[in-house]
Amino acid sequence: MTTPTTPEAVPSLPGQRAAPARPPATAGRLARVHRWHAALVAVPTAALFVLGYRRRWICDDGLIYLRPVRQILAGNGPVFNVGERAESSTGTLWQWLLALAAWVTGEDPAFLAVGLGLLLSTAGFALALYATCRLHRGAGVLVPAGVFVLLAVPPFWSYMTSGLESGLGACWTGLSWWLLTRVRRGQEARETYLAAFVFGLGPLVRPDLAVVTACFLVAQWWVLRPSRRGVAALLAAAGAVPLAYEVFRAGYYGILVPLPAIAKEASASDWSRGAGYVQETLGPYWLWPVVPVLGALAVLLVRRARRQRRERSPGRVSLAVLLAPFAAGLLLAGYVVRVGGDYMHARMILPALLLLLLPILVVPANRVTGAASVLLVVWLCAAVSPLRTPFDVRSTPGSFNVRSSDVEGLGDHNPVRTGTWVRNWPALPEGRRMLAEAARSPRPTLLYFDAGRRLHATPMRADAPYHVVIVGRHLGVTGAAAPLDAYVNDAWGLASPVGAHLALERWSWPGHEKFLRNHWVFAEWAVRHPPHRDLLRAGATREAVEAARAALGCGRLAELTESVRAPLTAARFWDNLTGSFERTRFRFARWPAAAEKALCEGPAAGGRSGLTR
Repeated sequence: MTTPTTPEAVPSLPGQRAAPARPPATAGRLARVHRWHAALVAVPTAALFVLGYRRRWICDDGLIYLRPVRQILAGNGPVFNVGERAESSTGTLWQWLLALAAWVTGEDPAFLAVGLGLLLSTAGFALALYATCRLHRGAGVLVPAGVFVLLAVPPFWSYMTSGLESGLGACWTGLSWWLLTRVRRGQEARETYLAAFVFGLGPLVRPDLAVVTACFLVAQWWVLRPSRRGVAALLAAAGAVPLAYEVFRAGYYGILVPLPAIAKEASASDWSRGAGYVQETLGPYWLWPVVPVLGALAVLLVRRARRQRRERSPGRVSLAVLLAPFAAGLLLAGYVVRVGGDYMHARMILPALLLLLLPILVVPANRVTGAASVLLVVWLCAAVSPLRTPFDVRSTPGSFNVRSSDVEGLGDHNPVRTGTWVRNWPALPEGRRMLAEAARSPRPTLLYFDAGRRLHATPMRADAPYHVVIVGRHLGVTGAAAPLDAYVNDAWGLASPVGAHLALERWSWPGHEKFLRNHWVFAEWAVRHPPHRDLLRAGATREAVEAARAALGCGRLAELTESVRAPLTAARFWDNLTGSFERTRFRFARWPAAAEKALCEGPAAGGRSGLTR
């Protein structure tokens, strides 16, 4: 006589441990739940991959990452220009990941940046969805909610690529969320320290993600409640790599943050412009009507978690884990509003929006959440239908649609190669011709722009360390076109130590308010007495150039220049390291006469340097 066997129950989530044996009817129901939850992860992920692929591109800011990558591969170090240690890459890990991928494959770094961005962001969204399913695994059937926002808002699709660190940021966020939902008491030490290590990488993905790192580490501590020794071990695991790189950054570059953080004044405040930036993201995509719906779902989940904690329900959701992404998203959004947003439409607010959506990407099914899910489906259909006018931000005071502008300028819907930019960017053909002529010229040449954005050439001082210097108004494509041994003098300060430390004056697009005018460029590179016609074209006077030349050789500005151009000896590394805090804070007047007076005659004057003439 044979004993009948009872089939094992099928877990409700992919990878969940099998439950005790259940009757066939229960096993069948759980199998259907399992397939439904697998679809909740797979279908939106596949849709986002397709949407991101259709909008694949690399922007000019994405190209900025590629010149340091080429310099690294050429053996010149992580610099934008040979002989000047300037960290132009905001996303440190992204720069080194691209360098590694280009070294292994030999492929065009632009193409790699687009492909890796698409794969990493897709993986990040998949991990985020899976982690949220895991978070609510004890609630039975789940229904989609916040994931509809990812499917309805085009900037999410555009910045899956773009060549920027956005794809890596989405992957890190998804991975960190997945690791946080796995945190539990009694967890193996190796898995605990791995989670802390990943959380700690946030500032290297993007400096402003440090707030996410802090929130996730606090949530991990709250769940584990480790001893003091355990806390020290977690902090060591989280901080080892970021702190080591910070020491390297301070000694090598002489400052404490990437240069764009100084050029864009990441610690400044402009709340009204930041609020307008958020409105420019939420309004055009009809997000305001769904904010109350998503907020109500978040409140329901928090109340449910508190009730479970009081009742000590098995499989209950940790309130600390649930609240961590909400807190991180609000803090990050508050920071974006405080600094005034960004000139790239929606880009800076997307990480905060993703964090706020994490716990409610999918939610436990009941009558209330089911009704909310139906409302969100209706909203999604309306938001992606012809009823919503395509958004084109070109002349708003806060930001503009960079992708639309780039695609139109290049004449290519999917620009993914460096060559596409160098060949097709409207402002570059004349620049390529003049770069070639300057390279063949027997004497050093400075290429500068006049007020009409036309490029001109003027003789450069004979003792200049470069044969060609070109002013870069579009830094990424100019850096791609210029040879690695030419000097690209960034007009906006993202790769120029001098330009980045100009005093901030609000007058232009966010992040583009420190314009290095030609009197500074001529003072640093042109011959002692530039031709009068060149001064007129440059919009500079001889007096302004002389004052700028004097300021460049005085006090803290001269020391700043020396910190990035002097040979990197052990003594120089130590001087850079110990002076990095004051150097990071240093600013000087943008007008040469005021700068000369403050630097050469004021209390900060420290003598004249022979580095600039």
